Amino acid sequence: MKSCCCRIEDAAAYYQGETKSGEKWTPAFIEYVDAEKCNGCGMCVKVCSRGVYEIQELNRRKVSVAVNAGNCVGDGSCHMVCKPKAMVCVPRRI
Repeated sequence: MKSCCCRIEDAAAYYQGETKSGEKWTPAFIEYVDAEKCNGCGMCVKVCSRGVYEIQELNRRKVSVAVNAGNCVGDGSCHMVCKPKAMVCVPRRI
């Protein structure tokens, strides 16, 4: 079972999408950005087409913050470009 950032043990319990070719996939939606891991590079801001993230200063460090988490479509583009793997994403239960 494919997922953008986590293992899905019981895929039937989670919302599943389908690609144009019919392949099933389980989207995982942003819960939060781990500020300890985030290096503030801003790649997530650049790849997210839904305006989920913005760079903010936290304890004199620039970090990404999920300011519009409700806009997340679960495609995993942010997770794929995040080198320190600071994105914490979860699938949505049915």
